Amino acid sequence: MLLSGGLGVVAVVAFVAALVFGVEVKNPPPGARLGLTSSAGPAGVALLVPRCRSERVTAVELRSKEATLWRIVSRKGSIDERYVVGADGPPFGFVVEQRFSPPLPDGRLTLLAAVEGEPFDTTDQVDFSVDDISIEGVTHLGQVVDPAAFEARAAAAADCRGPGAHLGLVNGLFVVAAAGVVVAYVVMVGRYLRGRR
Repeated sequence: MLLSGGLGVVAVVAFVAALVFGVEVKNPPPGARLGLTSSAGPAGVALLVPRCRSERVTAVELRSKEATLWRIVSRKGSIDERYVVGADGPPFGFVVEQRFSPPLPDGRLTLLAAVEGEPFDTTDQVDFSVDDISIEGVTHLGQVVDPAAFEARAAAAADCRGPGAHLGLVNGLFVVAAAGVVVAYVVMVGRYLRGRR
């Protein structure tokens, strides 16, 4: 009886933990938070970096296999979510560490964005070539999607809420019920042990 009751308690606690904290370990692929779109800038491409409210973009960089082609950095970080690659005037708060010399070279290139803030600092990057840049829509993970779909995908990859955020009333009630089950089991075990004496 004690063993079966204990297994029941473990099952209830595991179920509630799965509801509250989730059981899926999110490990989005590289580039899941970034999008590419055409731009009138010198490189013809802009990097889209949707971010959580508490996050700030601190660096954006364009690389080839051989070298860094363009890099801007911000000491305080920026809330901008669109970065025109190679633009003459960088976004407010950024300084240019490496100027861009057009045009974009052939072959595979990498755009990288560094983001700082809660729940942790992160760096994401997307590999692309000139042919991947679409005049309409946003290129995301190798597909051209509309801007709304891209925003939804990037938000899911960013996971701004984090585990256990905004538990809500229902999850709170499950936690209270699970605590009640544990307490009842402990009381039952105590009575059983006293009865055997």
